[in-house]
Amino acid sequence: IGALSFWLIGYGLAFGEGSKGNFSFIGTNDFALTGEKGNISNELPGRSYNGKGYAFFLFQFAFAATAATIVSGAVAERCQVSAYFTYSFVLTCFVYPVVVHWGWGDGWASAFLEEDERLLGVGVVDFAGSTIVHTVGGCTALIAAIFLGPRYGRFDNNGNPNTMPHQSSTFQTVGVLILWVGWYGFNCGSTLSVANANADVAGLAAVTTTISATASGLTSTILGRIVEGHISIERTNNGILGGLVSITAGCSVVDPEIAFVIGIIGGMIYFGSSRMLEHFMVDDVVEASPVHFFCGLWGTLAAGIFATPENMDMIYDTKSCGLFYKCDGNGPKQFAANLIFIIIVVLWTTALGIITFTILAVTDKLRVSLEVEKVGLDVKEHGGSAYENYISRRLSQMVSPSAIRNSKKPATAPKVDTIVENDAAC
Repeated sequence: IGALSFWLIGYGLAFGEGSKGNFSFIGTNDFALTGEKGNISNELPGRSYNGKGYAFFLFQFAFAATAATIVSGAVAERCQVSAYFTYSFVLTCFVYPVVVHWGWGDGWASAFLEEDERLLGVGVVDFAGSTIVHTVGGCTALIAAIFLGPRYGRFDNNGNPNTMPHQSSTFQTVGVLILWVGWYGFNCGSTLSVANANADVAGLAAVTTTISATASGLTSTILGRIVEGHISIERTNNGILGGLVSITAGCSVVDPEIAFVIGIIGGMIYFGSSRMLEHFMVDDVVEASPVHFFCGLWGTLAAGIFATPENMDMIYDTKSCGLFYKCDGNGPKQFAANLIFIIIVVLWTTALGIITFTILAVTDKLRVSLEVEKVGLDVKEHGGSAYENYISRRLSQMVSPSAIRNSKKPATAPKVDTIVENDAAC
């Protein structure tokens, strides 16, 4: 769905030629790759795209798919498949491409315009998409989680969170490591080449990405140990992702020691926002919004604070820098441009998200019934359970953390025959 909608419509809205003047809202051509990108290949008469143009489309589609899939984790275990299809289409076809046009195309906030056309004369600095990709996906995830409400049994009658059983911490960790490696493709690959000075930029992006991820993961782990009393694999993994999101906007324009600071603050923001949502009984299953929305906001602000003049000259040539540096008075302008961009993107994404999920809720196409949720969506939507015995564990092992802390009896493993009986009963 994402590939077809982005090919047919989204890519043209994102990278098509915008309206002339100081405010371009959407692209107006290149739909279904019918425009001209790069040099026309003499070997392919009648085709307006060469290999480089096709590669650029595929690279940009990966970003679009990322923005859509961010939402899926937040709505897991109670969202109808039809709702998943719908918001994926809306995101990749319209919501996300418009934001891309604003920041990376010919749009009003782009730093790649002529100086007199740029926002505040400098344009936004969001190199690989802290806001353009992750804030859009994370904001939509937060709205979806609020509309859907918590999973059955996630909170007790007093609003205290219950511990829900997970399928596999091993798979989660492997997934995070795969994402981490893939992030180098996003951040370093956003140079679009490794020729000449771009090789230096890609190298810097790789280093800052690594440092921020590790600093954030360690920060989140330590906070979890201090506040929650144990070292959590989930906190470590999501802390790493929060650090990756936090550095995505500024990976090419900040120095390594600053990436360390950005990562530490990113870990704090992830941990704090996760606890805040839990307090307000917002059930974001994989913590997509703490990782992508809140850390995405911080990442773009950080780029507007810590971008060095030298690094900016290599990428944007806007004679600009972050708020903490001197560059002919453009530092405050750069921070303001990034802040304005964040606000407009959040308002845009929130408005479209509310409209989309309101329509789904009113038409009864958003959440599955309680009976289906208890049995599992795999059984209802896909004809069988993906995780054997998971349902019985989910219904029988939901325990309040406070009950565990207050219990004076040592924990004992359930008997095998008890598990079998519970599975059979389920």
